[in-house]
Amino acid sequence: MLENLSKLHIVRIGSDITYSSLKEIGNQIVESFRGIIEEFELSHHDTPVVDSIDAQLITMILFEEVGGHTLGITDADLKTTDEDEFYNSIFGGKNPNNNVAVVSTKKLGPKKIISEKDYDLFIDRTLKVSLHEVGHNLGLTDHPSYRVTRDGSLCPMSRGEFNKFGFKGYVTVIIDGRGLIFCDECAYFLNQVYGYIN
Repeated sequence: MLENLSKLHIVRIGSDITYSSLKEIGNQIVESFRGIIEEFELSHHDTPVVDSIDAQLITMILFEEVGGHTLGITDADLKTTDEDEFYNSIFGGKNPNNNVAVVSTKKLGPKKIISEKDYDLFIDRTLKVSLHEVGHNLGLTDHPSYRVTRDGSLCPMSRGEFNKFGFKGYVTVIIDGRGLIFCDECAYFLNQVYGYIN
């Protein structure tokens, strides 16, 4: 489905993240997907300020307006149609009908960022959720278990048992535990399908 894997469009929706931080995220995505993604392009999507948005809807809008291999990063809460209240707000998602993924920063930082350390942690978490969603764009699936990589961190595709932790616990256990390199299984898939260099 992906026509041009080598370029990723990163679209900021909102204003929580600076362009310099988006550039850091883009550079690390390129590094983590060596041999697949070679460059990224940053842009901003003008949208009304909203507290929440339907995840499927925003991916469809980005597909229509940007197209291609796209990652949207929004400060709005991402909602789904899941009837279970626990699962109707997500950190990120990928539209199965196109090559657009989206990440919400809403629950990734403290309510009020007051220090550089807080902001760095917020960006690190945004990066790790972004790697997970771009992985889905490339065909990787969630690891329900805690798959460890050669550097001892969790694979970016580790999902764990979300309902075991709740939102706050999930962020500190799973998202903070993820690293920037993929486990052997994911690396093998990316290498066989795309020529990934690990």
